[in-house]
Amino acid sequence: MNHMETIAQQKNTLRVELKRRRHAIEPAHRQLAEEAIARSAARFSQTGMRVGVYYASPHEAPTLSLVQALWAKECQVYLPCIQKDRLLAFRQWASDDILTRDNLGIPTPASTATAIGADQLDLLFMPLLGFDPTGRRLGMGGGYYDTTLSNALNATKIGLAFDCQEVECIPVEEHDIRLDILITESRVLRFQ
Repeated sequence: MNHMETIAQQKNTLRVELKRRRHAIEPAHRQLAEEAIARSAARFSQTGMRVGVYYASPHEAPTLSLVQALWAKECQVYLPCIQKDRLLAFRQWASDDILTRDNLGIPTPASTATAIGADQLDLLFMPLLGFDPTGRRLGMGGGYYDTTLSNALNATKIGLAFDCQEVECIPVEEHDIRLDILITESRVLRFQ
C-alpha cells in the first residue's frame, strides 16, 4: 500500500463518521445554527461583492438565510455549476430566478444566467464534511472545489460547517486547498 492510498482510505473513513455526525443534528439545532452562521457569514460581505455560495443539501450547513442577507446587501450571488472539465463555473442567482436541477440533482441557475470563473469572485462560501483547527477541509471527494480553486487565488475561501464537523487533523494531499476562514454556529476561525 502506498502513501496516497493510505490518505485516501483515511479520508473515506472520516467521511463516513462525519456524515453520521451531520445526520444526527436535530432539526431545531439546525435552524438555530443556520441563523447564527448566516449572521457571522454576512459580515464578510460588502455591497456589490461577487459572492459564490453553494445551495445546501439537507445535511450541509444551510445557506438560504445567508443568501437572503447577501441579496439585502445588494451582493451578486453565484451558485456553482459543474462543467464537463470537472471545473466549477459560477452562475448568477437573482432573487426572482427559478432554479433547475443539474444532472446530480443540485439546484442551479439556468444555463443562460451570467457565468463567471472562481477567479472573479470576491468571496466563496464552501460546503464541507469536516475541518480541522488549521483550516484543512474535507469535502465529499469529487475534487471540484480543489481543482477549481487551484488557479483562483483572489477569492476569500470561507467554509461553513456545524461545530460537530471538527476533527483533530484532516489528512491532506498536495492538491487540497485550505480555507481562509471557517464559520460554525458558535465561532469564526481565521487561518493564515
